[in-house]
Amino acid sequence: MNKNSENGLLSSLTRKLAEEPQRIAKAKKSGKKVVGYFGPYVPEELILAAGMHPVHLAFGGEPEPALAGEAFLKPYSCAYARSCLGYRMLAINSYYSAVDAVCVAYTCDSMRRVQEYWAKYLGVPSFPLGVPQTHDRLRTKPHAGEYFKNELKLLRRRLGEFSGNEIKDKEIYPAIVLCNQIREKLWALYEYPLDGRSPIEWRDVSQISHAGFLMDRADFFRELEKISKELQRIPLENRHYDERARLMICGSIIGIGDDKVIDIVRQAGGNIIADSICTGAMFSRKKVSVFGMMGNPMDALAERYLYNFPCPFMTDLQARRNNIIKVARDYRVHGLIYYNLRYCDTWRADFKFIKDALYKELSVPTLLIETEYTPDDAGAIRASVESFIEMIGGRK
Repeated sequence: MNKNSENGLLSSLTRKLAEEPQRIAKAKKSGKKVVGYFGPYVPEELILAAGMHPVHLAFGGEPEPALAGEAFLKPYSCAYARSCLGYRMLAINSYYSAVDAVCVAYTCDSMRRVQEYWAKYLGVPSFPLGVPQTHDRLRTKPHAGEYFKNELKLLRRRLGEFSGNEIKDKEIYPAIVLCNQIREKLWALYEYPLDGRSPIEWRDVSQISHAGFLMDRADFFRELEKISKELQRIPLENRHYDERARLMICGSIIGIGDDKVIDIVRQAGGNIIADSICTGAMFSRKKVSVFGMMGNPMDALAERYLYNFPCPFMTDLQARRNNIIKVARDYRVHGLIYYNLRYCDTWRADFKFIKDALYKELSVPTLLIETEYTPDDAGAIRASVESFIEMIGGRK
């Protein structure tokens, strides 16, 4: 348990999270359905509007589910994709076992197969969400937006039919408000490490964000309010400046429980203070436009989810480059950890471009770490991280 959990900052959230599996089981007995989803493109607002409980199935780091998933996906698929199947097969994770249906965004070939196998072999209703490969930040390719809007409309209808409740606009509006409030609170927490005297570390905020993937969303928002109030009472001017090397981490998904590299960085004396991963700050980066509240909520959802930070399977590499450079500059990072799950070809293909651009623009070096959900390479990773941190040092 990290130091903030020990000193009480996260104690209430930790207690609530521990109670969540029992709360979900009780809700299921009363007839409430649980819908899991994979990927940051699935609007949980639609699941909430249907009167169901959304669970972001983003667990990782354990070798057993990844190995079990090889019954369906080839061994040289990424460990996360294999785990998306393995957790349900092994029945070792209460959240995977609890879901009555899943929504899967098509963000790579492996995730497309995950959606098909959940329906065909695991016997769970599985709803696909097509995502265009064109991310056009200038909005000059309207066909991409129209395609995604139609996919969201289809998902809305399927979720409504599954829940037995037609999803009406009046149910979508309060769901948007709640999710926007959560994003606003989370984004403020991710900004704390901007200051070298922050009372909360990036890792703590990441754990808070992960708790929100699982908890009842209204309960989670109340816990965020508690944490925010506690942080506001801590005067930063009385804290010592953290002189550890300031690191940013980007790349493949870092799931709940995938702590190997993060632990090694901390043990080696580094301080991760920013990220560019789909389960990190990117998840809360963009809110649904308030203007959508006066218009079509589906248009507003499509705008938010399609034009958030583009995944690497999308064509707008320049947007990813610009965003990573901006974050690195704003947070004054000394080095970038480029985390790549082995066989995650989409993120691996971006590596050289990101590495070269970051060094050219900011003179910030990059360390590539390619790994799987196994402890076997921990020693080699530790040696690489220690050398990297020693090279860049720690400075303001």
